[in-house]
Amino acid sequence: MCVVSMVGDHFADKTRGPWAPYFPQPWEVDPAPARPRIPFNLKPDITRDEFDALKRDVQEMKELLKRAKKYDEDNHEPHCEVEEKMELLRAIAKLVGIDLSDVIGPSRELA
Repeated sequence: MCVVSMVGDHFADKTRGPWAPYFPQPWEVDPAPARPRIPFNLKPDITRDEFDALKRDVQEMKELLKRAKKYDEDNHEPHCEVEEKMELLRAIAKLVGIDLSDVIGPSRELA
């Protein structure tokens, strides 16, 4: 099992759960490029406490992704992350000023 992918799934699922107020639902899909268009906008009335809580969650996600990556490497697990999922996590992290490129690499669009 690819642990990085599993951790990614857990935090992507949060966009439909506790993080849902910060992200529009459902996700819009553009059928032409077959790639989801994900409009991320924090709600305008977000409080500092809500922002700080989201940032703590994202920092926790980054630490878990680091541990998952090390586990996968130590156990010779394949790289099975889905790029669309990793883009979602990068976008969420970017909202609160956290860079994930040192953990899951840069976006393929930037590479």
